[in-house]
Amino acid sequence: MKNIVFESATELVKKIKAKEITVVETVTAFLNHIEKFNPRINAISDLREKEEILNEAREKDLAIEQGKSLGLLHGLPITVKDSFLVNGLKNSNGDPLSRNYVATEDAELVKRLKDAGAIIIGKTNTALYCLDWQSTNFWNGQTNNPYDISRVAGGSSGGSAVSVASGFSPLELGADAGGSIRVPAHFNGICGLRPSENFLSNRGHLKVKNKPQGRRHIITPGPFAKNATDLLLMMEVLGNNTKYELPELFPTNLNISEWNKQSLTIAYSETINDTEVDTEYLELFRDFITKIKNENHILIIDHPKYDEQKAYLECSKIIGFEIGINNPKVPLLASFMYAFIRLKYRDHLWAKGMALGQRLSNIDYAKAIDYKDDFSKIYNDFLTTYDVWITPVCSFEAYKHQNAGKPFTVNNKKIGYTKALASFNFTTAFSGHPIVVIPIGKKKNGMPVGVQIHSKKWTDKKLLEIAQYFEKFTNGFEKPISY
Repeated sequence: MKNIVFESATELVKKIKAKEITVVETVTAFLNHIEKFNPRINAISDLREKEEILNEAREKDLAIEQGKSLGLLHGLPITVKDSFLVNGLKNSNGDPLSRNYVATEDAELVKRLKDAGAIIIGKTNTALYCLDWQSTNFWNGQTNNPYDISRVAGGSSGGSAVSVASGFSPLELGADAGGSIRVPAHFNGICGLRPSENFLSNRGHLKVKNKPQGRRHIITPGPFAKNATDLLLMMEVLGNNTKYELPELFPTNLNISEWNKQSLTIAYSETINDTEVDTEYLELFRDFITKIKNENHILIIDHPKYDEQKAYLECSKIIGFEIGINNPKVPLLASFMYAFIRLKYRDHLWAKGMALGQRLSNIDYAKAIDYKDDFSKIYNDFLTTYDVWITPVCSFEAYKHQNAGKPFTVNNKKIGYTKALASFNFTTAFSGHPIVVIPIGKKKNGMPVGVQIHSKKWTDKKLLEIAQYFEKFTNGFEKPISY
């Protein structure tokens, strides 16, 4: 049988429903592939028992034979990030104290995947505390990039992106507060969507045992896939807020087309916050922009105007406060938070914001949320002027494994660790608008690179339709040569 693990999710589901391939054959192909290649990549952090998975696959095949109604993802084996509760699997949230905790329930989005017929086969590795742009921790180890195992996977949803790029899972579920979907998608040559904030449910995500849901702002779950069509497929399941009505979620209808293929007015920026971008990556970015210009769309160099340092600080304060909700009230905890981030990532402003967040009064937290609302309006006004805004994802392609915080050299210039990564991803997340990453090509060293495409909040469907269109100017996902 032809190796199917690199086929798109859309094609696999079609073949399963048309009985061209059984669900048992499908999951067996993926499990065999994982067994062969995961040891050198280390994307999978926890895997269900093989016979348990096969029994579920047999039930899916029986449902097809009996002519039962089938979900959008019927029979599709899927992995999810180790920050979403999956009943019976370990859930660490990147926290060493929780590394052996086994979930007894499913996160809301995991329930939706299962209801749509997906088979959750395992969990994928993440960064320590889900706070880095590489995915390594001392209990699961280091996740490697499938295009070059001497390079990072990205983070904190690095295991998720590598799972898709390596053919371990056709779709994946990650989350993004400061690039944790976008950077891994860029580093691994796949697509990743950070949806509008509060479009997808956070229930059961980053959940601490016997504690309330703490993180409610900025952090946003979202899908990974090989192409934008598969992102749309997964969002039809995850974002079905009509079928699964929850009071905190916006009932966007993803079945209605929002773009009629008219000429686009596009803003683009070759950098964000004057951050250095690798010359060869910038050449690929410009080539992509030129191809779009040649289709008679209107392209203008522009960007939203705001105080980047202030936004960075306020964003960090909100995250720090919400992380602190479930932390024990012990002396010097804020000082420890400051020292941890300052020493590990060498970023005073981020560390200051997180530490201030731990100490925030309720009134000061409310003021920070007010600032977030005002900041979101800046982006909303800017993105009302344009259909989309196109930017780089960070300063470079996936970098060599190194300690967090170590500065980079870009175009013979030294640049801080977080400056190269957070500048493109922190403040762009703060406004809550949707952002999709698609691959645009490879550098001469064989490493893939992508672009961020931004649009106005709640225009997720339009954004994905435009991303589908933009894919025709690229080679799309290109399988790593090691497989």
